[in-house]
Amino acid sequence: MSKISSSAGNLTLLIASTSLCFLILEIACRVFPWAGYDEHQINNPYHYIERIGRVPAFSPHSTYAERVPLRFDHHSYYARTKGLVSFYTNQFGARWMAPADQPLAESRILVLGDSFTYGHGLHYEDTYVFRLQQKFEEKSIRLSFINFAKRGADAEEVLAIYRRFNDTVPHNAVLYGLHLNDLLRFPTGYVITNPLALPWLVERSKAVDFIVKRIHRRFIRQYCLAYLTDSVRLTETHFSRKLRALVTLNEEAHSHGVRLYVAVLPILVDLNRETFAPLYAGIRQALDAHRVEYIDLTACLNDFADREVWILPFDQHPNHVANEIFADRLFDEFRHRGIPATPAGKNETGEKQQAGAAREESLGYPRIYFHQ
Repeated sequence: MSKISSSAGNLTLLIASTSLCFLILEIACRVFPWAGYDEHQINNPYHYIERIGRVPAFSPHSTYAERVPLRFDHHSYYARTKGLVSFYTNQFGARWMAPADQPLAESRILVLGDSFTYGHGLHYEDTYVFRLQQKFEEKSIRLSFINFAKRGADAEEVLAIYRRFNDTVPHNAVLYGLHLNDLLRFPTGYVITNPLALPWLVERSKAVDFIVKRIHRRFIRQYCLAYLTDSVRLTETHFSRKLRALVTLNEEAHSHGVRLYVAVLPILVDLNRETFAPLYAGIRQALDAHRVEYIDLTACLNDFADREVWILPFDQHPNHVANEIFADRLFDEFRHRGIPATPAGKNETGEKQQAGAAREESLGYPRIYFHQ
């Protein structure tokens, strides 16, 4: 009889403890609905972002803004502007610091890419493109980066943008910030997006909803990672077509006498696990095979946890910390490889221009200069 009573008591204690833990979780989920990020990952999380004005489609001197709710500002980045991020274009319709003409140096880099390079969610002064320009200026090197990146652009659209502005915007080189989904078909938030929507469950219990979605998301995440990292992705027609556009961009840039640099950017998922390392290796191999010069940035954030470099808890675009690291790595690479630039107060002599041109042409590249 005592054994039965003891067992019943233990069972009662277990039920009471479980109920208490569940109650605490229920209260936590209701008081801190952002804690698990679950509600931000379903049904288009970008509906939280307020859009002010019309998105400029390469319209000169235009203005557009987005407001981020400060409850998502876990890095305290948006507080200084009360959540507002403004996007301006220069005289060419490229992104700039203000709706005004961008001062142009004698040496200019035409920048292409998608939202990672455009600086989605960032003030322009915090994007890797602008920070890279500043690093050159700190060394008294006059160099203008004209940012024609466009959110959502893939390799084919990037090629179309280059063809549109190649003749109208004189430049010495091209920098293409290449993200994986420029070549492969998937949205930026593909891995973390939770498609499971259970409104009837949310109304009854936030805790149950939290647990179910956590379990569901784990399986979805594993499936998404397995799909993206499958080597079959590099044999698909979609990848071949996008790669062909990138190769064509390289050929057309060289035919116009300028050099293309492709900055291979990381996907901000499993950064310290190197989950995507085989996929990056396949892309590097493809670029090598077609003699496309690239700068590999895929491992430069491996010391970070994923969300430490996201702009928002539900948005995998790189934040100001990640962009600063991109700029540092690119600056180091350009100093090593060389980039067309004219230091303040210096001009090349005709003899040096001819000698440099002959040297670069012998290597199969357009003329490149870099002044220390």
